Amino acid sequence: MEFPTNCARRGIALTGGRLSVYGLVWALAGFGVLMFMGVGCRMDSAQNNSAGLGSSQKEGVKYAQFFWFSARGDTLWLQDKGGTATAWVHHRAGAPHRTRGNAEGLVHAIPADCALATWSTTHAPYLLALDTHEAWRAAGFIHRIEDIPAALLKDLTNLGGDGGLDEEALVASGAQLLTSYPFGDPMKGVAERTGIPVMSLSEYAEPHPLGRAEYIKVFGWLTGKMDTADAIFEGIAGRYESLRKRGREAAEKGGYPLVFTGSEQGGAWTAPAGDGLVARLVEDAGGAYLIDEHKEQQWGLRRKGSNVEMDREQFALMAAEADAWGKVVFAPEGWHREDAEQALSWLPLSDKLLFHCNTAETDYFGRAVIEPDRMLSDLVSILHGLPRETEGMGYFQKTLPRP
Repeated sequence: MEFPTNCARRGIALTGGRLSVYGLVWALAGFGVLMFMGVGCRMDSAQNNSAGLGSSQKEGVKYAQFFWFSARGDTLWLQDKGGTATAWVHHRAGAPHRTRGNAEGLVHAIPADCALATWSTTHAPYLLALDTHEAWRAAGFIHRIEDIPAALLKDLTNLGGDGGLDEEALVASGAQLLTSYPFGDPMKGVAERTGIPVMSLSEYAEPHPLGRAEYIKVFGWLTGKMDTADAIFEGIAGRYESLRKRGREAAEKGGYPLVFTGSEQGGAWTAPAGDGLVARLVEDAGGAYLIDEHKEQQWGLRRKGSNVEMDREQFALMAAEADAWGKVVFAPEGWHREDAEQALSWLPLSDKLLFHCNTAETDYFGRAVIEPDRMLSDLVSILHGLPRETEGMGYFQKTLPRP
């Protein structure tokens, strides 16, 4: 199948299926409807002046926007959704957590090689990849974290889940730091009540797939495994860049498939904008994403953070241009072309290349955060009809007729 060689962004329709609660944060990052709002790259005075630590000297990151290290890697900087950066430094072992600050911002002092607790399930893959069993003391939503070794699972303290954080369990676990996400401020007041600092990470808001994977360096810094974290990330980035080259070369020969993504809710269609994760994955795979700033203005689309909203009629007209369609689904019984055609009976799909991500079969809301290379391998293979370069089941699969 050949596609137009015009590189202008056009359109894969990736329509959202049912999302489980524990997958919300990662869904926000990719194909979901409620994308993290208001994240920017603005640098304010806190970044340059907070405690005089020299946050302007960014080091140690290549793709991530919302964390970095200062010179010598002795200070970790985390940027919040308002653009304010907070510094985290290590102090001598055994010393209590300290927070100091002034009008410009806060500085948190925590032990080196911290004992960690995690609330977000998307933080688990980083710790599992680093093999930091001795540092990981507690976790929320434990039953929804995949691939935990039995020995580690036995020792992890359960912090709760949908019913909220069990603060007594957190204190009893011996954790010296709790990692969470800032969306909705779920840990408000926890640090004051427990004495355990909360580190909010915005990995799901990173627009580059490798930017999300790069957060393994944060956990390497926290657990004293920076060299290991650097090596793991360089391997991921090297494979990703090799696959990106493969996708671009295939597109130059066979054309750029027109790609669109989105999810319907209440009669409106919401799709990731052209400056986020989805568009980057598609374009790095040798595709062309439909939505960009020009299209937003041309069609009068409503911008909602990192997403755009449109009426179904608008969506139908725009999506008619697409060569390939995709869908994120939760389908324990499997997903086939007949299912896709039934779900979108009001759109002609007979001439479309269909593919899907079945979250009942793959850890799309977890391990995928550190496997952007595998996701890219899937897309390159599907869009250009090439063999996959990774083993095992892919995150994305071509949607075939029911056997």
